[in-house]
Amino acid sequence: MPRAIVLLNPRSRSGARAPIGRLLDAFREADWDAEIWAGEGAAWSTDAAARARDMGVDAIFGAGGDGQLARILPAIVHSPTALGVVPLGTGNVWARELGLPLRPVQAVLRQLAAPPQPVDVGTANGRPFLAIASAGLDARIVQVIEGEASPKALGQIAYPLVGLTLAPGLRGTPTRVWIDDEPAVDIDLLAGIISNGRLYGGVVPLLPNARLDDGLLDVALFHGGSPFDAGAHAARVLAGRHQGNPNIIMRRIQRIRLETPGTAIPVQSDGDPLGSTPLEVEVVAGALLALGIATA
Repeated sequence: MPRAIVLLNPRSRSGARAPIGRLLDAFREADWDAEIWAGEGAAWSTDAAARARDMGVDAIFGAGGDGQLARILPAIVHSPTALGVVPLGTGNVWARELGLPLRPVQAVLRQLAAPPQPVDVGTANGRPFLAIASAGLDARIVQVIEGEASPKALGQIAYPLVGLTLAPGLRGTPTRVWIDDEPAVDIDLLAGIISNGRLYGGVVPLLPNARLDDGLLDVALFHGGSPFDAGAHAARVLAGRHQGNPNIIMRRIQRIRLETPGTAIPVQSDGDPLGSTPLEVEVVAGALLALGIATA
């Protein structure tokens, strides 16, 4: 019988509402043996994932948001242990990218219905990520949401609300960009988003041609100098008319580096702040086994 470990922080807002009994019933219904391990903090999640991997379990499920999944990644990339998700986070970007139900029990059952598949991961300044790394406005939004006076309790609506409060002061930052082996280019960067999947925030199809298993990451770099430019970009993206715009660089890449010589700007990956620029991102092709991947 395959075995799974579910990692849960019972003191978090999401962990406190986890339907533990029904989750265990779902694993039993799928003929899996499962245990729930409870603990706190990023270091605990990574260490617990490494212990579970060394026990030879077939899958480790992160019960929470995308940051929880990212903390599991270092223990299981390049290993036979698969990643699963119990979507209890604010954005649930990874679960939405996979098209999973956002009800925890149904999400688990969907993932256990098929074998795991290999997918790519990215590294942002050496840290593995599943979904998105970014610099500029998106990373600043994450910084605010993860701060001490956090609006995270508002749920997913916190992201656009924070974006609206930040927009009036937004200015493009002179940025030098290296893509793969090409010469550097200089732009005024409003936001730079490097994604493993199609959806921004799990909702907006920002990079509709992206795939989780093609050995590449997809990039959108938004160029401009003012809040007006940022608003125009947002309107184009929401209308699905951003592809081909001369002020948006959209590329498929293996690696990218962003430097802002004059002013450091925030960077993040999978909803966790990573400090400030420079940001160096690289794909690691097929490095992770993941549950819930649709096959053609």
